Amino acid sequence: MKKLKIPEETIERLPLYLRRSKELSGNGEDFVSSQEFVEKLPGISSDNLRKDLSFFGNFGVKGQGYNTNQLLSRLRSILKLQADTKVALIGVGNLGSALLTHKEFSRWGFMITAAFDKDPRVVGSQIGGISIQPIQGLNQTIQNEAINVAMIAVPAGEAQSVANSVVSAGVKGILNFAPVLLDVPQEVQVEQVDITSKLKELNYYLEG
Repeated sequence: MKKLKIPEETIERLPLYLRRSKELSGNGEDFVSSQEFVEKLPGISSDNLRKDLSFFGNFGVKGQGYNTNQLLSRLRSILKLQADTKVALIGVGNLGSALLTHKEFSRWGFMITAAFDKDPRVVGSQIGGISIQPIQGLNQTIQNEAINVAMIAVPAGEAQSVANSVVSAGVKGILNFAPVLLDVPQEVQVEQVDITSKLKELNYYLEG
């Protein structure tokens, strides 16, 4: 049976639904209507919500709406957050250092278990409880620790080389903070985080 193709925009909205479900559940809201659910999700309508969730089965109870605890559990399952995902960070400059101390990752099941840099002034130090390793040990550590995700926070000119290394070591997902598009095999998923481009987009919408 052919696997159903889920629209990319649906996948992009799932983490927002997860965060909203957690907020509602934490506030003691047992059931919520689709309209109430999207109230704090700008740009997302109740129709978007219902259509997105329909790709993954039946949600909601007639006359009551969505059970927030069940929705939270199912979204975690859909996003494969039941178990911790090991992450390697490559590049421990200002951005990389901030990522190592970011608490939200572990709260959602992502554990940065290894960090690498080529700067001898950084290697051997500890940030956020993680010891910074030399870049030369990247492949071996990824293989030994069965790390599936890599965060790349190096300069643009070094990003492709780093991507080649982590892919050859077995990484299947990359979060790329370098302002350059990566060339990777089709089976490797890359998410681009280009802060400068987002600022340019934001500037376009600002009133003159």
